[in-house]
Amino acid sequence: MTNKEVFIQGFINKIAEKFNVTADIAFEIFSIASIVDRSFQEVHDNILVKGDNDGGIDGIQFIEQGDYYLMYVFQCKNTPTLAANKVDKFRNDFKDVFINGNQVNRQNLKDLQPKIDEYNQISANGFIIEPKLFFLFNGLKNDPEKSANKQIFDTYHNLDKGFEIWDSDDIYSKISTLIKSQSRRNNINYTFNPENSNISLQDNQALYSFSIQNVRAVNFRITALKLCELIKLELDQNGSYDFLFSENIRGFLGMRARANQKMLQTLNDPMESIYFPFLNNGITIICDKLSIPSGPQGGNYNIPVLNPIIVNGLQTSRVLYKQYQKDPSTVENVFVNIRLYESDDPVLIDKITDATNTQTPINFRDKVSNKNFNDWTKQLFELSNIAYLTKRGETFSNKLSKELNESVNSDTVLKFWYATFYEKPEIAKNSISTVLEDIFDGANSVNPLKLLFNGSQDSKIYVQLLRAYKIYKKVQSKKPSLAKTKNFIPYADELISYGVYKFLSTNLSLIDVDDSLNIAYSDSVATIETIVNQNIQLHDQAGKSFSLASYFKKPKCKVDFNVEKGIIESDNLISTLKEL
Repeated sequence: MTNKEVFIQGFINKIAEKFNVTADIAFEIFSIASIVDRSFQEVHDNILVKGDNDGGIDGIQFIEQGDYYLMYVFQCKNTPTLAANKVDKFRNDFKDVFINGNQVNRQNLKDLQPKIDEYNQISANGFIIEPKLFFLFNGLKNDPEKSANKQIFDTYHNLDKGFEIWDSDDIYSKISTLIKSQSRRNNINYTFNPENSNISLQDNQALYSFSIQNVRAVNFRITALKLCELIKLELDQNGSYDFLFSENIRGFLGMRARANQKMLQTLNDPMESIYFPFLNNGITIICDKLSIPSGPQGGNYNIPVLNPIIVNGLQTSRVLYKQYQKDPSTVENVFVNIRLYESDDPVLIDKITDATNTQTPINFRDKVSNKNFNDWTKQLFELSNIAYLTKRGETFSNKLSKELNESVNSDTVLKFWYATFYEKPEIAKNSISTVLEDIFDGANSVNPLKLLFNGSQDSKIYVQLLRAYKIYKKVQSKKPSLAKTKNFIPYADELISYGVYKFLSTNLSLIDVDDSLNIAYSDSVATIETIVNQNIQLHDQAGKSFSLASYFKKPKCKVDFNVEKGIIESDNLISTLKEL
């Protein structure tokens, strides 16, 4: 067996044993985890569609992007053969259920229903959902013994149309890239060659430079070809885009995004492409070091830089590089404006990143993961033999995670702390980006949460996070059995967790006692069942339908819970948590 086969089969065996599932389901968990970069536990609990009535879909993840949602949809086959009828069925099942809304005559949707409800609720709230379908199989698209694989791949695989087929090589390569992202970046030394002005022949006017305190800046214009050469150098040196775009707040949106389509149309039209620097906001780059020349050499300027990072302009860069890969000559006469800054101040880099991106900042997962409070949290979790995953690729590189010990992504822990100790279950349910942005601001001393998330070794937040995770873990462990008899269970994780916390809030050490957790869980579920039935009855009387997916995202769910339990909210929550 090859290293790849040993690696994949080893994980499949461990996952099958860990979750007591078949090898086929273990492959589903493993392959989906490689795409979404989440812990195996979270894929099993929240992304996998478990049960025989899955509508032909193995997993779904909704990823909030601030003003829209990405929807990752998975079909996984632990087989070396690609079958056209299986690929077609997957595409048609998704289109039938989610695009066309045809659910009346289908009998196999019971286990998929919570995902359908979430899709409908997001749509009803006015958000655009961008679906992306992944067909994952444990074989090779270029297998010489299975020639049909290549033909099927060429027929169906289309990145620009949101349908991707991944084979075992692709999955293994993605995991290798994720693991590599944990290592140190190989130094990138690159020299920019600004274009001279074509207006004044007496003054080159190739660049303007200035400094503010210890930050130096230079602005200029280059050919898109030079920018693409920088991207190619990064890929050659480090094997991925991760380091070059590590501070970017959005990932590449692909060619399905309307703005990227229009950009490509401009590049493909010679009459339009000459105006590219007028039609585009340009690229903002931070670097560790830059050298600003005092004058031209041979009529031209050279600007050497060390370790450039593109903090704004990812979409432009990736579209230009896509065009460059097809034909480098097509970007030779296209020009791009560059803003280049020399700084190693992480706070300033964050400010520049946020200020130069006009879109809503949403990728706070990576930004929060760099904050100091995570170091103490990680140590505390490891003392309990739990992998607290903060960085990309740690699902496959963290020692505890690789050994299939308990593992959890940091943003999941933060989300359920926000729902329990911070007492905002409806916001935690409704918007993970709001949760992470709030905590990010707190870690940067902008809001009252700085009293908890300032990274101090004496902060009470670390034990709170561990106990929030223990509540979350209890809620997840109870979900499969109770969901069969109580239809609200798949939708109510955050409110159930809040109820458990409030039940034990007079003696929080009882969170560490399993019997006490079970009693608190039962009480919380019973209370939620009461308020859900009350709301259903009120809606029936008014002749209106009641949506579970909508209810648990609204403040009313917590209000109803508090009224039913006689809970009065604290007027000074932060001070209480600081001393808790």
